Amino acid sequence: MNLQTLLYVMVLLCKLTGCLSIVGGRDAHRGAWPWMVHLGMHSKHDKTMCGGSLVSDQWVLSASSCLNASLRESIFLERLFARVGELSLREPSGRLVKLKRVVQHPDYRWGETNHSFYNDIGLVQLQEAVSFSDTVKPVILPSPRDVFSPDTECWVTGWGDVAEGTPLGGKQTLQEVQVSLVDDATCRRIYPETTDRMLCAGDLRGGKDSCQSDSGVPLVCILAGEVERRFVQVGIVSFGEGCARVGIPGVYTHVLSYTQFIRDTIQETECNDLPPFEACFL
Repeated sequence: MNLQTLLYVMVLLCKLTGCLSIVGGRDAHRGAWPWMVHLGMHSKHDKTMCGGSLVSDQWVLSASSCLNASLRESIFLERLFARVGELSLREPSGRLVKLKRVVQHPDYRWGETNHSFYNDIGLVQLQEAVSFSDTVKPVILPSPRDVFSPDTECWVTGWGDVAEGTPLGGKQTLQEVQVSLVDDATCRRIYPETTDRMLCAGDLRGGKDSCQSDSGVPLVCILAGEVERRFVQVGIVSFGEGCARVGIPGVYTHVLSYTQFIRDTIQETECNDLPPFEACFL
């Protein structure tokens, strides 16, 4: 498969599934979401971007649909970069870091019949560790004791389209929008192909959702019963039908189902000892 064909397939998948970002949001304030990472790739033929969340000083959590097989080849990976501590893409003030390695979930797959992603989770290792500050901090991962419900305050953030077919304009400032978790029964009714390793979130009245160009961005929710407002990453933007349509939420990878995969990837010496630009499968 040549380069042009690969890029065409990537664009087609995004159009079919809605490689997602933010609709109905507002400009975020600097440092409000310090774990946000902008991932981008530039080639002679195309420009691809998605998002992720910092989970350690050298690892970024994202979606495998963003970090697909074509991007893992060295000719692509060498053109991949991450921006940490960033707010406005047209007025960059964060740090640009090249990537060292991409790790996809071994069971990640694309369902051709139902246009769904399964085990849509992956990590990228930065070539250099980043220093934490007010604008650069890792996100908290969920634990089995955490409880979230449709009443929980949840937010999704990203730099992608603000409506179907409408890219983020102006300074391209990070967008934030508050969304609600959708109960499992409703999620399965709307998306029969989903599993218990996925969850739905959005606004069933429409108008608030993720959208094109930012798959892999985090869905974070506030832990209940704590004095300090602490956000936990509950989901990863994966796929959906359009953007912010009435009665149609977005589908997210359920992070709690993959915390062991995340920890094993970061700690796996076999992966860490590989030369740069080698893909790793656990």
